[in-house]
Amino acid sequence: MGIRGFGQAVQRYGVFAPLSGDSVVIDGPALVHRISEACMKQRPSGSGFVCHPAYSLLSQMVIGWLNELKNHNVNVRKIYFDGYLPPVKWDVRRDRLLNQSQHMKSLVSSQPFGSTRMPEGAFDNLKADLTLTRLVSRSSTDTLPKAPFLVPAVLEALKHSEDWGPLVIVVPGEADMYCAQDIRENGGTLLTSDSDLLIQDLGPNGCVSFFWDVVPADPTCKELGVMACKLSLHDINDRLGLTNIGGLPRVAFENQRGRMKFNTALQKARDSHEDTLNSSEYQTFMKELELKEYVPSDHPVHGILSSMDPRVSEVVIQALLLEKEADSSTLSAKTSRGPETLSIFLPIVVENRDKRSVWTASTNIRQIAYSVLHDSMRQKSSTIIEYRTLDSSTSLTGRQVEIPDIDETISDCRQLITVLEKLSKGLPSLDMQWLAFAVYQDIERSVSEQRPSLSAALVNKIMSQSEDAEEYSWDLIHFTGQVQACLYSLRIEKQILDVVLFLGESLPPAAQQLRDYLASLPLIEEWPIVERMFGLLSDFGNTNGLSLITDMLGIPRIKAVDLSLDTTGSTKRRKRDHEQLSREIRQTGAKRSPSINPYAILSQASQD
Repeated sequence: MGIRGFGQAVQRYGVFAPLSGDSVVIDGPALVHRISEACMKQRPSGSGFVCHPAYSLLSQMVIGWLNELKNHNVNVRKIYFDGYLPPVKWDVRRDRLLNQSQHMKSLVSSQPFGSTRMPEGAFDNLKADLTLTRLVSRSSTDTLPKAPFLVPAVLEALKHSEDWGPLVIVVPGEADMYCAQDIRENGGTLLTSDSDLLIQDLGPNGCVSFFWDVVPADPTCKELGVMACKLSLHDINDRLGLTNIGGLPRVAFENQRGRMKFNTALQKARDSHEDTLNSSEYQTFMKELELKEYVPSDHPVHGILSSMDPRVSEVVIQALLLEKEADSSTLSAKTSRGPETLSIFLPIVVENRDKRSVWTASTNIRQIAYSVLHDSMRQKSSTIIEYRTLDSSTSLTGRQVEIPDIDETISDCRQLITVLEKLSKGLPSLDMQWLAFAVYQDIERSVSEQRPSLSAALVNKIMSQSEDAEEYSWDLIHFTGQVQACLYSLRIEKQILDVVLFLGESLPPAAQQLRDYLASLPLIEEWPIVERMFGLLSDFGNTNGLSLITDMLGIPRIKAVDLSLDTTGSTKRRKRDHEQLSREIRQTGAKRSPSINPYAILSQASQD
């Protein structure tokens, strides 16, 4: 996360030296975010807030940057990714989520009509070379919504790369700590953007370089290789006379404790007569720099972590820690990531905060995953806390989601398989089937709650109108987020089933069959995006997808003439249209499911 102003101050003590021929370790999340930020700087002026480079393009840029290192004879030894964030980062992460949530809320009020369309060829000029990570100034893009699945999308692409896949490691902790340990043990250069690593002891043969300081030795002659500004903790301590008084970590401590500038903190460290190094406050500060082993190095879970989404690995590791805590009464309750027993931070998706959360419709999918994981553990919990968006007016404790018992979950697995089978038989392509499943979930929940279906209204509108040439409506943006949340929930489910099986636990036959179905889930870079959603829903309508789903649910077909969507941003008009749709559904005889089971309506329909 970095120490404010520290990196810039220390950088002047670095030495530019050849990176070609060197062995490096890369802070994976830092690289991904750095390249994403660089790509966003090149958006055309006037672009709407949904104007992001595609995940496939971002992955190409990251892989292209790595290829450039390789072409310049830089040996990339490992690329580390976070697989679990420790308890000390809990409050910081929650505050960051709150800020993102508030920004998303203000976006709806400041942009009531949605987002202007992304210009054709918006990112055509991007080039995958080392200049992507050069230092760039802050701009208005820093306040835009972030791509919600950025890190897992690029991580997934890297794992599918023949060259880079074997070098990617998801660790049961913070990536930067494992990077530091690797350099400490094996020497070389650590490439990052995190100034925290400047105060890590990387050994006598280790140093840090920032991504923006990796430059060609001569832009006109590739054979001369690349250079980087290398920062060695031991060398800097010697140059500044800090070796015997705590070194740069002592300066960083004074910097943070007194909120002072680097030079002031440096002088205080030199002049102070206090026994700071032995103080409890300083010892606590130094402990945060140590690599903590949350999962023993011989635990079998290490064998599957690198194929998991970081947010999924967090849940798995936390479940393992809770088991360990149950086995030892001496362990602190803060072994878990926060005050709850089990929790997950879901990605912040661009959505209309005036509507129901995009994550709501797919809650039942995630519950299957939580239940299967829960059943494989000795330490039981009746709920999991989901962090989606936060509001400062609430207690900031997230949303409790019930973990069903395994018998109910097995029944849910069977019913989910039934839905997937019917969709696969009724629709021509695999991509259309996954989109249809998201539509199915939206309509099913809408009917059970006697409220209008956003997806049904969108399909019918799209079938009767041409595409808006200037902007994407909030309804289209919100439903796109809902589809992505559905696919991500299925991804969580698939990976939880994988890890339970990998750890030697048996899956119920229904869960095993569901796992086989989920093997065809698309990669994140293949998921529907708002730029394609109008065309996809048009194709869905033309293949009678809406009729297929209403028939599966046993409800009357929804008439296009009775559906309209708000394109003016008027809450009053939107409410009136939704009330009209709700009346239509009731008048045509749709029944509200009395069961909280989202698939129960199928069996009820067959009985009726």
